[in-house]
Amino acid sequence: MKVSAALPTGVAALLFESAKRRRGMEQRLVARLAEAGYSEAILPILDYLEPYESLLTPASRGELYRFIDRDGEQLALRADFTPMLARLLAPRLHSMPLPLRLFYRGDVIRYEEERAGRQREFYQLGAELLGVPGEPGEREVLRLFLDALAASGAGADRPVQVVLGLAGCLDRLLLGCGAADPSALASALARRERSAVRRACPELVPVVETGLPERPEDLGEAEGRRLRGLLELRDELAGLFPDADLFVDLAEFARHGQDPRLTPEQGDRSYYDGLVFRAFAGPSALPVGGGGRYDRMFRALGAEVAAAGFSVSVDRLLEAVP
Repeated sequence: MKVSAALPTGVAALLFESAKRRRGMEQRLVARLAEAGYSEAILPILDYLEPYESLLTPASRGELYRFIDRDGEQLALRADFTPMLARLLAPRLHSMPLPLRLFYRGDVIRYEEERAGRQREFYQLGAELLGVPGEPGEREVLRLFLDALAASGAGADRPVQVVLGLAGCLDRLLLGCGAADPSALASALARRERSAVRRACPELVPVVETGLPERPEDLGEAEGRRLRGLLELRDELAGLFPDADLFVDLAEFARHGQDPRLTPEQGDRSYYDGLVFRAFAGPSALPVGGGGRYDRMFRALGAEVAAAGFSVSVDRLLEAVP
């Protein structure tokens, strides 16, 4: 019998220099998180499916590798670290001193349609901050994210592009303009379909064109105040991280609403309800990581705690680093 070296679609083995490069990148990132006072959590790659049912959207459910074990239990492979960490910590938070600073690393497995270059196994590293509410928590997490990107070397030859937004900040406009399908309008806004947005809600056209409303107050008093705070945070961190281009673009996160009427039919993986951000690096602008605030995930699990965090794809960072 001839032995084949073929592997399933979307997975790969790293040998020799490739393995050395990944471990080197991982060690640099872990050292930076440890210096910031974050402790490691080691999580299983296999878990029960039932605890996550209330957190799944149609899209995230479709990503799961699910199966029935020999005892009849429905199990799933780890597709995302944050929900797993949240569901393990939520019942224990009452006995834990806050704030908690944790980091993790390991593989996530997600089903992706077969396509050239598309992976199903990703090696991630990330951090979570629990118990620091409001802007202080968001500032710490975003600054640590930028610090990790700097440690990776991703901005050495060209700046990393970091897009910032606020989940739910467009809800009032999307729901108040009388559109027949507010979720479809949110999707059109995220796709930059200017004519469709102009017909449905002219007030949102500046967001399509520039990522921002003409005035922060156009979003409403509370959301306008949040946007001003985010713009100030952008300016503050831009001065500290010259190898990163930070810009606020609300259209990028238009589908990250907090009102159920704005959930697209197919849903998405987002569980953020405050600051949200994404980073793109290298000549091909690869998506290398992102994060934000996700208090409502813990609320859905029966715990009230401020939560923010991020993850980075170590493999994509390796592609982006010269």
